[in-house]
Amino acid sequence: MVQFEFKIRINSTVGVFNSLKSMAIFAEVVKKGSFREAAKSLSLSPSVISYHITQLEKKVGAALLYRSTRKLALSNEGEQFYEYVEQMLHAANQGLELLSGQDEEPSGEIKLSLPTALSGSYINNLIAMFANQFPQISLKLIFTDTHSDIIEDGFDLALRAGEPYSSNLKARKIGYLERVLVCAPSYFEQREAPKKIDELSKWNWIKLEQLSNERTFCLGKVKKVVKYQYQISVNSVEAMHHYCLLGLGLATLTKSQVSESIEIGELIHIMPDWKVEPIPLYALWPNNLTPKSKTKKLIDFLATNEQSF
Repeated sequence: MVQFEFKIRINSTVGVFNSLKSMAIFAEVVKKGSFREAAKSLSLSPSVISYHITQLEKKVGAALLYRSTRKLALSNEGEQFYEYVEQMLHAANQGLELLSGQDEEPSGEIKLSLPTALSGSYINNLIAMFANQFPQISLKLIFTDTHSDIIEDGFDLALRAGEPYSSNLKARKIGYLERVLVCAPSYFEQREAPKKIDELSKWNWIKLEQLSNERTFCLGKVKKVVKYQYQISVNSVEAMHHYCLLGLGLATLTKSQVSESIEIGELIHIMPDWKVEPIPLYALWPNNLTPKSKTKKLIDFLATNEQSF
């Protein structure tokens, strides 16, 4: 990608103010996807929005947005400029938050999205500890296996398994999901249980829709990728656990989910010497989060206690 150098010459305090305002409006247009929606969000008219974008494009000497009757798109220059504008707005928020309310106890609600695999894990102990430490903060916990849009659905924070992929979000690793390969004893009543790692691909597994049908297993420094077949695919780890108990195939589930089932003999831990490669667990939050917010308190708390779940 060609890199562009943006030079904005500003000769007065008024010019500084207008340019900063135009840059903030530009960022809002990008986030909302249209002049009209940005105008609603900022309580301005679409013509005012259009004026600021035009003036900003004149200052930088490049077209930042491609406009059509149906949609809005960033130019190459616009994409690069938007990154700088986001950094500027974030720095401004940090400055505003630096002194305001620094002696106040954090309060308010945090809306948190978590995968259902964590519903019975140690994460609940950490959340309980956090709630006791910050009694003025209320927590709305939504356990789901649907990767909802964090910003669109109004979440302050989401915990997600796997490497983050959205450029609109910031991420911080807080631990790992430790999984084991299990099946019901009934599944191998009329089948020969696998003795070698390569044999795992012969049997039906229960697939989680959000993940591929490949698993990496580790034995010391040796790694082996198994591509498995499946008859049933589900979008919930709870359903995955249920069908595994019914003897319909093998499944990789978190230790916290299946430890009791293994202990009472409902499930068998298959090839325990081979460890299923753990999945990193990240906290994700919108780019505009400021460091003094109540949500940042929770992020720091979870990251400090990084561990396997």
